[in-house]
Amino acid sequence: MLNLTFRILCCLIFLNGSLFAQENALAKINTEGFQNSQVFELVEELSDSYGPRLTGTNQYYTAAQWAKMKLESWGVNKVELEPYCDDCLGWDLKSFNVEVTSPNYIKIESYPYAWTKDSQGVQETEIIFIENLNDLEQIKKSWAGKLKGKTVLLGKNIPKLKGSTSGNNIMLDPLSSRHSEEKLTEAEGSLVPDPDNPLGPSMGNMTLPQILNLMDKYLGADRPMFAFFEEEGALAALGTTNLHPGILHPSGTYNNREGLSQGIPYFAISADDFGRLHRMIKKGKQPKVKFHLDSEIYLEPKNNVNIIGEITGSDPKLKNEIVMIGAHFDTWHASSGATDNGAGSAVMMEVMRILKASGVKPKRTIRIGLWGGEEQGYIGSLSYAEKHFGKVSDAKFKKESEQVSVYLNMDNGAGMMKGIYLQGNEAVRPVFKELLKPYARLGVDHLTIQNTNFTDHDVFNHYNIPAFQIIQDPLNYQSVTHHTNMDVLEYVPEKDLMVNATVLAGLVYQIAQRPDKLPRKQ
Repeated sequence: MLNLTFRILCCLIFLNGSLFAQENALAKINTEGFQNSQVFELVEELSDSYGPRLTGTNQYYTAAQWAKMKLESWGVNKVELEPYCDDCLGWDLKSFNVEVTSPNYIKIESYPYAWTKDSQGVQETEIIFIENLNDLEQIKKSWAGKLKGKTVLLGKNIPKLKGSTSGNNIMLDPLSSRHSEEKLTEAEGSLVPDPDNPLGPSMGNMTLPQILNLMDKYLGADRPMFAFFEEEGALAALGTTNLHPGILHPSGTYNNREGLSQGIPYFAISADDFGRLHRMIKKGKQPKVKFHLDSEIYLEPKNNVNIIGEITGSDPKLKNEIVMIGAHFDTWHASSGATDNGAGSAVMMEVMRILKASGVKPKRTIRIGLWGGEEQGYIGSLSYAEKHFGKVSDAKFKKESEQVSVYLNMDNGAGMMKGIYLQGNEAVRPVFKELLKPYARLGVDHLTIQNTNFTDHDVFNHYNIPAFQIIQDPLNYQSVTHHTNMDVLEYVPEKDLMVNATVLAGLVYQIAQRPDKLPRKQ
């Protein structure tokens, strides 16, 4: 009887000691993350000094070298620039201008789309409007022989800036918002991942091959049309997105692989300028545009790198298991990429800094991946996964995939963390519920079975790794900054980043200390 009592007492002492050790470690993490935060300085330096970071460019590579240096300065181990693409092109913008010269002068708010050709000097042309862009054969029948020396105003995303009976009036939409408790509660009550995600757009429970197939169709959808424009001798194209006036959205050209045609000079213009030109043409006016685009397309394979680093685990047995965090490092080119995805990259870098600076000793290895080429279809993370885990099409994956306990991704802007999308993995709900308890006072403990697609966690999920995207407040992400000329530091709230980095540091530390890896989908 004494022996049993003694053993129970020893177990209680051990459990209490382990609990105290974990609470002490989280206290150190919280102190470092909140009181000594460097996360805003990171996103400021990354955005202002190294943005934009368009895939394949010299500027991206310079930023990657900076990230490597930062991680190494904190004592992160095995920091490498791992190649991911041999044929991804760079594109440097040197100078451009777009203005209407007739019937009256208009300075056009514009920005060139990436990987489009140089204009070969200043050009002045008439503008013609092509409305139905969904039927290429009809376009060819209607416009063959009529495009030479013209600029095409593309009748896609025609702005809806005035009221309508359907209530579709973008001018009435709020520019910034946070998730309401009502929406978060509704999302928590979801039973299955589906497109009706209360927190925002989702493709439900699509598989990676389905997503990649959808992306492939989308990324190449406009190439035949632009090939026709070029064959017919059109000199340029103007397009827009239905956003608030003054916001430019020059993403959507994906001619970034060697061997693809780059197409004619193509400019994103503001919705208000587009609307004005459209109305002038409808009224029989004949606007003329003067423009130039000075740009350079080049191939420099060394620029195409992921940034990988780790904090090696302290436990002899568990250090071969990986707790992985990541964010995409590349951006579009019209701004500094502060919210997409400078904020996510800076948060994940700060997680590594906090863990090193706080002196905690995680049992498992914690690895960071900052991915290139995400905006062009997961190129960087997909290359990493196929190198380490096996081809997407493989029936059985490499053992290395089984060593990864979790992959946590951040790529929904600069808003505060509210919880985790569980990606259909019901088994992990009670685990995250327990691990987020220390941070419940911050309101970051919301869990939903829903998913949000189209970022790098989709890749890891395919390999049956528990892979999750963070729920974040939307703020101005979709309304103002996403892929636009307004993706700048002024839309990044410092407190939100501090919460994100500190909570994630505490979360990955706890996962690294667990007796078992996180449960996988069955």
